[in-house]
Amino acid sequence: MRCIADANVLLPLLTEGHAHQVPADDWWQTCSDDDVGLSLPVRMALLRLLSNIKVMGSSVLRPAAAWSAVQRLIDDPRIELLDQAPSTHGKLWYGNVARREPSPDLWTDAWLAALAQSHDCEMVTFDRGFRSFSKLRLRLLKPVG
Repeated sequence: MRCIADANVLLPLLTEGHAHQVPADDWWQTCSDDDVGLSLPVRMALLRLLSNIKVMGSSVLRPAAAWSAVQRLIDDPRIELLDQAPSTHGKLWYGNVARREPSPDLWTDAWLAALAQSHDCEMVTFDRGFRSFSKLRLRLLKPVG
């Protein structure tokens, strides 16, 4: 596994006409089999976003269709499912939140950063907030425009 993918990178792959579809797809095309780690929190975020009318508008998916979309992603040979965090994850997660100020996205982002750190791989995201996690190998994708 080469990287951990954030939901904001995978959602454009599942959403026709998404503003970040081109840079996300450009990155996706560079991936080989078992390159991309897909964690449960990211799968849950994708399901939540795909079935949220405020995010998807008229393209909102019913739960069964959202599940099918995420399943197609899971079935792609580039994906490696990560259902268990390594034993080093908890300590790294705590290190990512200690001495930080409260923030709405802190817990999940810190958890994902610790997952990438514990697997010694890149975190791939559009979210510039991940730059705040020290010792994180980060691939920050650039939005078009």
